[in-house]
Amino acid sequence: MQGLNELIQKCNGHDRLAQEQFYRHFYPSMFCLCKKFFRDDHAALEAVNDGMMKVFTHLPNYKPEKGAIFNWVYTIVRHTALDKLKMSIKIHVAGDEEEMSEMIVGNILEHLEWKDVYYFLDHLPPATRAVFSLFYLEHYTIPLIAEQLQISPGTVKWQLSEGRKIMQPILKKHFSH
Repeated sequence: MQGLNELIQKCNGHDRLAQEQFYRHFYPSMFCLCKKFFRDDHAALEAVNDGMMKVFTHLPNYKPEKGAIFNWVYTIVRHTALDKLKMSIKIHVAGDEEEMSEMIVGNILEHLEWKDVYYFLDHLPPATRAVFSLFYLEHYTIPLIAEQLQISPGTVKWQLSEGRKIMQPILKKHFSH
């Protein structure tokens, strides 16, 4: 996209209007991304803003031949949100859970509209919400979630189990009408 490439060049030249246009261009998608991890809109917005600051700082290093700008921005903002989550959440684990059985929760979440997904995710505590989002919406594996959040795979399994316990009655009530 020629317009976006010109905008990137202007941003690299510290053109404030271009930076604002760039931010506005990516804001809806990045906010939706961060909203997966944070119940509070303010916390999601803060993660977007922190991530976009990193984007602007590293924008001169962006190489179009290595991939689309959207994917590059998405990755930086996602990592920033995960880092923010690691810093702000203390995860308490009661102990290792046995292997989890297949649940329908993920299938239901994947087929809902985003506004409905956020409604259901709002019922989860922050740590469980983050793990749930990475597992069911971003399709991360348990080991990758553990690595990203710097927690044990057992903790990830426990968070998924807790999330399903919370979500099942809510989903059952919602879809039984």
